[in-house]
Amino acid sequence: MRPRTKDRYRYAADDVAAYQVLLAEVAETVSDLPALQAVPLDPKDDMVVATAMKAAADYLVTGDRRHLLILGEHEGILIVTPRQFLELIEHQSRRS
Repeated sequence: MRPRTKDRYRYAADDVAAYQVLLAEVAETVSDLPALQAVPLDPKDDMVVATAMKAAADYLVTGDRRHLLILGEHEGILIVTPRQFLELIEHQSRRS
């Protein structure tokens, strides 16, 4: 874990390790990302959007307010905060 993240959130090392194992079990790896220019204010974030596109994601969940969230969406992928995402899936689960 990045030192800045560790200091900010104060997660226990065991909790981080358990989360990494869980994430590795459920994550889908994608490669051969499409070349695109989606994030004009931070071109390094283009790969984040490209990954979501390659994975055919419905949502890109991020806390990056300066570069990604201001886009709102990209080619049908909604770009939302973690809180917005939780509200969306909660609303969807009530409708089901």
